[in-house]
Amino acid sequence: MNGQSAALQGEHRLIRTVYGDFDGTSWERHCQAAFKIKYGDEYQPMPASSPGDFGIEGWTSDGTVFQCYCPEKEYTRDELYEAIRDKITTDIPKLKKNEVELTKRLGIQIKRWIFVTPIVDDNDLHVHARKKEIEAKAWGIPLLHADFDIKLQDAGFYANEFEQCRRTDGVGLQIGPILPKEDVLPGLPREYLSLIERKNRVLLKSRSSSPTFDNELAELNQITESEFLQCDDNLAEIERASPQAYRKLYHVIGQYGNEMKKKQLRWNGQPNELVEKIREELSQRIALELGGAISHNSVQRTVDLLISRWLAVCQLDVRE
Repeated sequence: MNGQSAALQGEHRLIRTVYGDFDGTSWERHCQAAFKIKYGDEYQPMPASSPGDFGIEGWTSDGTVFQCYCPEKEYTRDELYEAIRDKITTDIPKLKKNEVELTKRLGIQIKRWIFVTPIVDDNDLHVHARKKEIEAKAWGIPLLHADFDIKLQDAGFYANEFEQCRRTDGVGLQIGPILPKEDVLPGLPREYLSLIERKNRVLLKSRSSSPTFDNELAELNQITESEFLQCDDNLAEIERASPQAYRKLYHVIGQYGNEMKKKQLRWNGQPNELVEKIREELSQRIALELGGAISHNSVQRTVDLLISRWLAVCQLDVRE
């Protein structure tokens, strides 16, 4: 249990931009789609098949090569500068190291190396790029054009293409601010076991006089804890299977979570009735918004796990 809990606390975070939220996998996928839309068949991807992609994502027939990079987490400005600087420093020498293999595949000289990353917010990176240009030209290798240069691009360079990708994926326009992941899926509180215990005791109040009440409560606590710890893995499985379905689901969860806060404040019925009302409404909302992208059984399982998660992290509270 401790290992699972620690994993939840250190979960991977998306990089937030006005053009979408990205991690390494989704950033590369979006960039590849954007390059194909923007450059058509002038762009050729470099698949990462054996013996590798030789340090580039793809190239165009005019001698431009592309390398994509998404930071592992949200850095401070100084940390982001260092991460991008170090990535450029590491990747540029790959052109020399892989000269023979790249020449076989590209069949052209490289005139421009474009580094594509979600955010570029420090102009000292351009100073570093000029330094690396000089070093690369000094190699004197036939693969590089005499006017070889390095350019930095952020998500804004592909805003139109990213929007077209979202429309193609059937992802609707999201009105309003981006929902932070810590709001949609808050981290694990230290007292989550006591929160589960307190809330389940309220939900089982009608059975409190039963001689088996303590055993029933302990069993329900165990089920709730287990479902809570499974929730994030379940969402990650959905993201791997269908990124576009996950994006829709993520926004449904966030929006309904906000509505649920008001619902709890206004609720006058029994605690069990509130939980069942939330289960029913969330199931219907997911089924409607995702249009069958997730099976009925998967929707029900996801809702059950989310309710256990909400009970554990205090998004969903029940009181006598």
